[in-house]
Amino acid sequence: MFTAVFGVSCAACALLALAGLALVAPRSVPPITGTCALILTFAALGVAMYR
Repeated sequence: MFTAVFGVSCAACALLALAGLALVAPRSVPPITGTCALILTFAALGVAMYR
């Protein structure tokens, strides 16, 4: 249960950081979005392995 909560928390923080970046530097959002998607995919795989 803790692992799932931690994974959701990390995903929410990453999405919030991406939204903040979109407000500050809109040009850099597309390359960082791909990196963020990759990180979220690895986090979801990690949560799935531990569940």
